[in-house]
Amino acid sequence: MIEWSRKNRVVLNPDKCKELRISFSRNPEPFEAVTIDGNEIEMVNAAKLLGLTISDDLTWNAHVNEVVKKTSKKLYCLVQLKRARLPPSDLVIFYLSCVRSTVDYAIPLFYHALPQYLKNELVRIEKKALSIILASMSYNNACEILGVTPIAEDHSLLCSYLFHVVLADPNHKLNSLLPHNDHAEYILGNNRPFILSRVNTNRTNNTFIFSMARQRNASSHKS
Repeated sequence: MIEWSRKNRVVLNPDKCKELRISFSRNPEPFEAVTIDGNEIEMVNAAKLLGLTISDDLTWNAHVNEVVKKTSKKLYCLVQLKRARLPPSDLVIFYLSCVRSTVDYAIPLFYHALPQYLKNELVRIEKKALSIILASMSYNNACEILGVTPIAEDHSLLCSYLFHVVLADPNHKLNSLLPHNDHAEYILGNNRPFILSRVNTNRTNNTFIFSMARQRNASSHKS
């Protein structure tokens, strides 16, 4: 990396560079510290990359915690707007553009890998926002009255939309990651659009491509 940076005239700042080691071994082998011009790079357990918090164990707890912190500040602004007597229609616009957009950011990447308790944390953000806009009303009724798609349903739709885009565009960056098509010679009741290979870890099985291909196979079987 350092040699590549020098050849391509990219200056690395040792104070801003971080080292993130990802390993699932119970007894990981020791590595020499990464240095830049004699300066040792700080090793961290999590680092931000394009707005996502990546942890060294590839779980999403740290990222969801960051989302909760960011949205908490914006929910305070929502409270102030409510006190200023803005109509619910304007409050919904603020929620969708400033709060929900933060939660939705890059959601297809990690949504299927989230355990249920982290998904509940994201739902709790929306419930809190809608309770501010329409107090003393149930979550489902508030979604219906305000015209807000429930966040869990919205996340599923976002994942489905992206997968459809990947399928439709052979030049899409993710298209090459799709499993092989199941081109069966005979049309049988158990045909599937994709041939899914067996994987040894839930981490791989819960990735965006595997999860959406599995859903597509299941929906094809039902139809």
